[in-house]
Amino acid sequence: MWTTATSDTKHVTDYFLRRVTIDLEREDIRQEAIACQDLDDFLGGIARSFQLLAHYEVQDAFAPTAPLIMNLGVFSGTDLMTGLRIFFSAYSPLKIANNGRPLAMWSCASDKFGTKVLAAGVNEVIFLGRAQRPVYLLIHRDDTEGLTLSLEDASDLLGKTTHEKILQLADRHPDSHVAALGPTGEHWQQNFYAAIACSTVNQLHSRDCKPRFAGRGGMGSIMGSKNLIAIVAQAPDVHRGKLPPALLEANKEISRGPGSRNYRDPDKGNGNGGTWRNVAGLHPIGALPEMNFRPQGNDKPVVLYRKSLESNSHYFIKDESCFKCGISCHKNIYAAEEENGRRKPGKFFTKFDYEPLDLLTINLGIYDQQQALEIVELVDQLGFDSISLGVTLGYIMEYNQRHPQQPIGDGLSFGDFHGACRVIQRTAAGQLPEVGRGVKRLSEQLGETAYAMHCKGLELPAYLPETNPGYPFAIAGGHMSMRTFLLLVFDGKTDMDYWVDAITNPNRGVYYMRDDILGLCKFAGAPDKVIEPVFKELYGVEITREDLVHATQRTYLRGLLLERQQGTTVDDYVLPARVYERNPNVQLPHFITPEFWHELRQRVLQAFEAQIETYGLREAT
Repeated sequence: MWTTATSDTKHVTDYFLRRVTIDLEREDIRQEAIACQDLDDFLGGIARSFQLLAHYEVQDAFAPTAPLIMNLGVFSGTDLMTGLRIFFSAYSPLKIANNGRPLAMWSCASDKFGTKVLAAGVNEVIFLGRAQRPVYLLIHRDDTEGLTLSLEDASDLLGKTTHEKILQLADRHPDSHVAALGPTGEHWQQNFYAAIACSTVNQLHSRDCKPRFAGRGGMGSIMGSKNLIAIVAQAPDVHRGKLPPALLEANKEISRGPGSRNYRDPDKGNGNGGTWRNVAGLHPIGALPEMNFRPQGNDKPVVLYRKSLESNSHYFIKDESCFKCGISCHKNIYAAEEENGRRKPGKFFTKFDYEPLDLLTINLGIYDQQQALEIVELVDQLGFDSISLGVTLGYIMEYNQRHPQQPIGDGLSFGDFHGACRVIQRTAAGQLPEVGRGVKRLSEQLGETAYAMHCKGLELPAYLPETNPGYPFAIAGGHMSMRTFLLLVFDGKTDMDYWVDAITNPNRGVYYMRDDILGLCKFAGAPDKVIEPVFKELYGVEITREDLVHATQRTYLRGLLLERQQGTTVDDYVLPARVYERNPNVQLPHFITPEFWHELRQRVLQAFEAQIETYGLREAT
């Protein structure tokens, strides 16, 4: 963003952003400078994209007229540590109302792709239409021609993996970063949860498969439906000189402060080891999803604890980072090699994050270390959302366990690693649409919905739904847009007032979406007090914590209104019916009964309705 105001103190409405609107069918590209109308416009991210989505009538997520919005937050691409996020927003083919209409959704990715988009001088791109040929968008800036945008032929990219596409385009366009689909996104008609893979500095330097993914909600499927195979941002890096004091202090806090401690390794400010730690943390209390979210009460998952792989001499685990990030949350696994009596990393296998590790292995009854590495890597290469895929496969395995005489999905069973890989490959190729279209559609087709782990069609992350009644109220996935998923583990509270407050209090569950507006990583845990002075240093504007709380709550409520606009009713806000059955292996209070849920839902929706009135928000007309 930029401004022509010259005073030291500026207002958010002094700023402009560059929006690019692309009609892919006509190959028409239009640039315009857009004045920020209010704080939400200025902050960007989903605060802006939700306002844009309200103006589109969308009954079919794949209709050419349905938009795909790519945009940045106010800190995306800046020198504030973890300010790397780029957002993709649309009406999802996967997250749907009971009436079949698609619901608003977003997903985001980190590392340097968003930084390159900003360096090119672009803040927002709206993709409309469907290209008549496979294309990729080239966003290019240089000192001679300035900003140019063009649609380039992508036919030679078809069939390649996410990693292959990224390397090919990065080699073709030096000093660029890339967002690309895998084969899954190319077969969008059969796959509703394709991801968008965004290149990383580590990936381009090492040439190992280390992208970051905008995975949730099928944003890659939307991109594929537009015949848009990739996006390339090519621009010289922006060198801003010496960092001002508040920015330095904020970066220090993000790198080594308590907010990011859980995601750092022990040698970095006494860290707790990253999301992988959840396997060893949740398993002993019976809260680790296993065999389709049904903890078994045995020790089989222990083999996939981090300490178990660390004790295996065949593997070397190295913590690595996104671009200019001091947290180093990536836990990359290599073959161990010996050199001069010391172990070092050799061949790269994959990166373990909690969700892909649990949902693609333990949740499928797969407990072999090497098989875990291979299945996670396969899913990354093909470009799936690993959460939706793992949940759908887990459902198929349980269905086949219940119906051995009428199996589906190639007869998959728990623990069948080779069968799972075969189904994954066939699904990516468009050969198993019943798998690729998600667990809601599949379970309703089969007439067995109780153990289908989703809310509003979006498969659940790797936290048991019987521990989290906040799931149905999340806008974009229960572990990224509603901070209630571990409250029972940490607080142990089961009373009604506690959970109503946890979900509806603007300072609690919903405020987890703050970083999806600003462009920061949630793993930074950046306190508001260190962010506030950075607004002043970078933009000359005064923004307080109270401003951020209100902007976040408004954005959440706009998300609810977008769901209403698509025809949701109270019956769309439900949990999987199996939450009402107590699993004796879960060593946490079992408190969600039908009566508890119905009262909670009523009180939560009433509270949000009152907030909508307070903010003066209305459905778009």
